[in-house]
Amino acid sequence: MPDQTSPTEPEARRTLQEELADVRTDIIRLAALTTEAITAGTQAFLDGDVTAAEAVIDGDDAIDDLYHHIDDRLLLVLATQSPVAADLRAVITTMRVSHELERTADLVVNVAKATRRIYPHTLEPKVRGIIDQMGQQAVNQTRVAIDAFADRDPSWADVLTDMDDAMDDLTKSLFRHILAGSSGDEAAVLRAVQVALVGRHYERMADHAVTIAERVQFMVTGTHPVKPTVD
Repeated sequence: MPDQTSPTEPEARRTLQEELADVRTDIIRLAALTTEAITAGTQAFLDGDVTAAEAVIDGDDAIDDLYHHIDDRLLLVLATQSPVAADLRAVITTMRVSHELERTADLVVNVAKATRRIYPHTLEPKVRGIIDQMGQQAVNQTRVAIDAFADRDPSWADVLTDMDDAMDDLTKSLFRHILAGSSGDEAAVLRAVQVALVGRHYERMADHAVTIAERVQFMVTGTHPVKPTVD
């Protein structure tokens, strides 16, 4: 006699899809917190506002808490739902997306800490302009990546790769300017190093967005993006 308390296969599947839908909402919240942090962290760095930078650093706790909450829910899904095939790809991809967003938020914390390290010196206009563009580019790429995840749209992977070229160009422009303006003053050199590291942090934020889109492509199609060969 069948166990009347056990869910039928369609019922179990609905439960799994409901769990994934709830976690998807949490991922979108995590992305919103992360992009808000990028904007706030960038502005704090541009303004040399140590108080605002500290607020960004403190705000990372909420991002970490949500990240751990998402991880716990997904581990529970793996343990209780035993997803397979496309559902398993969805769970694994969601875990990876959560991780990429958390790493992006950590990079924003590094930018905020750099604000303290160069204080009270102000950024020269050229550097300020480049950093401002890098912050906007990081926000835009992260939002596009999360739109791809929310819509399960793998076509954004190629778009984000193209967008990433713009971030790479900004990074090169920043480094060229820093090297051209380098002097023998040790304090100035140390500040230049901090600015260069900030540029690298933004470049890594953009890389995380590209990775999210690539994971979406895997989730939807079951295939990994083909990396272009370098001659």
